[in-house]
Amino acid sequence: MSADGAEGRLRAALMRLERPLAQAGFLIGDVRVLDQGAWGRLDAALEGTALSGKLQVHLNKKGDISIVPQGNAAYSIRKALESEPITLAPTASPPLTASNARSLVAREISSARSQSAQPTRSTARGMPGELVVDCSKYGKSLIGPTEWRGVVHSASHGWREVFHSPLYERGHNNLGEFLAIIDACTRIERREIECASLWSDSKTALSWFRTGIIKTTLDVEAVCDPLFVEAVRQAQQWLEQSDRRAWMKLFSRWDVTVRGENPADFGRK
Repeated sequence: MSADGAEGRLRAALMRLERPLAQAGFLIGDVRVLDQGAWGRLDAALEGTALSGKLQVHLNKKGDISIVPQGNAAYSIRKALESEPITLAPTASPPLTASNARSLVAREISSARSQSAQPTRSTARGMPGELVVDCSKYGKSLIGPTEWRGVVHSASHGWREVFHSPLYERGHNNLGEFLAIIDACTRIERREIECASLWSDSKTALSWFRTGIIKTTLDVEAVCDPLFVEAVRQAQQWLEQSDRRAWMKLFSRWDVTVRGENPADFGRK
């Protein structure tokens, strides 16, 4: 598949749809691309708090892009995407009125916090107000020293670190990715940081947040250090009391195949 051919155009189209879908409570899951050179099709699974569905992105031989929502959530998907400058394939559904509710005003973090935050070396492109989180676990073993952080993009400073967790002696990567999301949410809730959108590249962590369930077979209390165990316990407690559907409107998944390396990445690969 050529990155600058059909696949590149299909993934770029999907990237443009990611924010309005997230605003409607849908996260993009598994993606499959059928590339025939000059034309192709992309199939993306959509995971919502109430409904799940599927999205097909078509590129015809004339170079036109069209969108086909599918599944039980097709109506909700169409409603979320109706104002996008991409053709929605006609269905029996009645026409929908465009809504301005999904318009996003990017907000800068305060100048004081920007000045105190540490710059990152990421060259990934970003929009002002994007907050991205990532986790790092040292070593190849399942359990090891774990930490996470969040970086935010501003027009004047680029990507800058706005929070950084302690280094836990015995942690786990997937749980760390999940804790990074919760950490960001709690800081936003306390008005310690501001953002227009929140991004993670972890499908697993985003799925745990969406369902409200940490689906791990790991015996956390047995293998992780007590402070990490307590962080997981507090995160689960916060999640159970939160309005997940409202928070999901802030979320998007950072697709490294489209946008490049996660700007919050620690560079230890």
